Amino acid sequence: MNLRFSVTILAACFALALPAQERSEANAGYKIDLVIRDGTDAAAKAGRRYTILISPQGRGVFRVGQRVPYATGSFQPGQGSGANPPVATQYQFADIGVNIECHIRELSNSSKVGLTADVDISSLVQHDKGANPTPPSPTVATTRIHIETSVTPGARVQAASIDDPVTSRKFEVEALVTKQM
Repeated sequence: MNLRFSVTILAACFALALPAQERSEANAGYKIDLVIRDGTDAAAKAGRRYTILISPQGRGVFRVGQRVPYATGSFQPGQGSGANPPVATQYQFADIGVNIECHIRELSNSSKVGLTADVDISSLVQHDKGANPTPPSPTVATTRIHIETSVTPGARVQAASIDDPVTSRKFEVEALVTKQM
């Protein structure tokens, strides 16, 4: 009886394995490599690399950075009660870094795939050193790039290039999409 049970389980597993293999080949995903270069930074000539695996018709999201606090106001609690409590400061937070959202779609009757990417790069801008003793609120430089294109899997392409007239920075975005088996 144990042999019959083992043979039945083995046959069921083998029957399930074949369609799963066919299904995995039909639904093979894509690896998306994005390289972002900041042309003004000599140390970053190689660029920052972001890689993610996405299923067909799938989506991938990166959120890389930090939250930077900045003072929005201050007050002295309990004023008029005779005590001299310390000044309380209120803060807000700015999200600084790189946010990327990628979508991939297989194009019918084509060897290419559709790539949509939203790239949001934000950084703090240095203030001029002045006589102002209080710390100023930060100035955030933001660069947003929307890419919607078709690419040949395995071929690296320059998807975007921008010269920012405000910060004098140059950004380049390269994309490489490869099909995973």
